[in-house]
Amino acid sequence: MSRTRNASDLSSIHPPYRLIWKRVTGFNEYPPSYASGVLYLYSNSGWLEARRITNGKRLWRRHTDHSDNKGLGEPAVRGGVVYVGSRANVIYAYSAKNGRVIWRRNVGAPMESSPAFDSRYLYMSDLNGHVRALSLKTGRVVWTFTTSGPVKHGPALSGGRLYFGDYSGAMYCLRASNGKVLWRSGTHGLSSGLRSGQFYSTPAVAYGRVYIGNTDGKVYSFEASTGQIAWTYTLPWWAYGSPAVAEGRVFATSADGSFVALSARTGNLLWRRRLPHHSLASPVVIGRLVYVADRGASGHAPGNIYAFNTGNGQKVWHFNDGKYSSAIGADGKLVMAGVTHIYVLKPKR
Repeated sequence: MSRTRNASDLSSIHPPYRLIWKRVTGFNEYPPSYASGVLYLYSNSGWLEARRITNGKRLWRRHTDHSDNKGLGEPAVRGGVVYVGSRANVIYAYSAKNGRVIWRRNVGAPMESSPAFDSRYLYMSDLNGHVRALSLKTGRVVWTFTTSGPVKHGPALSGGRLYFGDYSGAMYCLRASNGKVLWRSGTHGLSSGLRSGQFYSTPAVAYGRVYIGNTDGKVYSFEASTGQIAWTYTLPWWAYGSPAVAEGRVFATSADGSFVALSARTGNLLWRRRLPHHSLASPVVIGRLVYVADRGASGHAPGNIYAFNTGNGQKVWHFNDGKYSSAIGADGKLVMAGVTHIYVLKPKR
């Protein structure tokens, strides 16, 4: 769960594509998860559904107990169980086979993030500034850590350590087994002023570093072992999306539509492109391409998904739906969550 958004090994997935199927869903801000031939999509309306990737057949659909509940985040799937959090303060564990509720746990705070997990625990952050470890089997809270501000993204997990930032601009590393703080690094004043930016994006852990975007416009690279800042790169506006890290490069977006590839080691700019519209999306690398979305020409526009060559930034493909989410690779196919649809495309042979 290092959150690198790196599927560069899926080299068979590339354009040109043909559409296999599409289905109407609720409003989507996150892509689906995939396991054992099934896609699991959690829409903003609070519906969690399972669909067969080959033909789009819906296997089950469940809504949480609260009529006012909203869902935000990509489901976590492990051992035949699907885990999601909600803005109604509840974490749910569903059977991946039939959607039956295995357990639910009210943690007293809303969540807008995707869980991380290892062999024992589920790790979840919330908007009241807590990060928790829960038993995968029972939902029992094992430990709770309190931060200085809301944690809007899911933690990254690597080498028995959890990495995450909060809305006060602090970055943390905890021991995953017990929640002990291993380091805390502040960013106050680094945005050329007295203010501190907010960490909204999910961190990515690779090459002994932690990479994360901030609303101060900077992409940060921290030493994973100590929390020391290795480098920063300043974008024109919020670095809102979560970076992708692959092939020694960091791919990041700015809310103004800037899209860059940086050296993972030095932070030097390798190439830069400008999307036609503003972007809050997180890039993902699939094969030799990096996919990213923009928000479209207006608030009601569906947005677009683009694919760029990771090496030189050349645009090679475009799809006219996306807005917030980009894509995942699964079962030799490209899967995309549009604004209100899910699409599955297959490379043309």
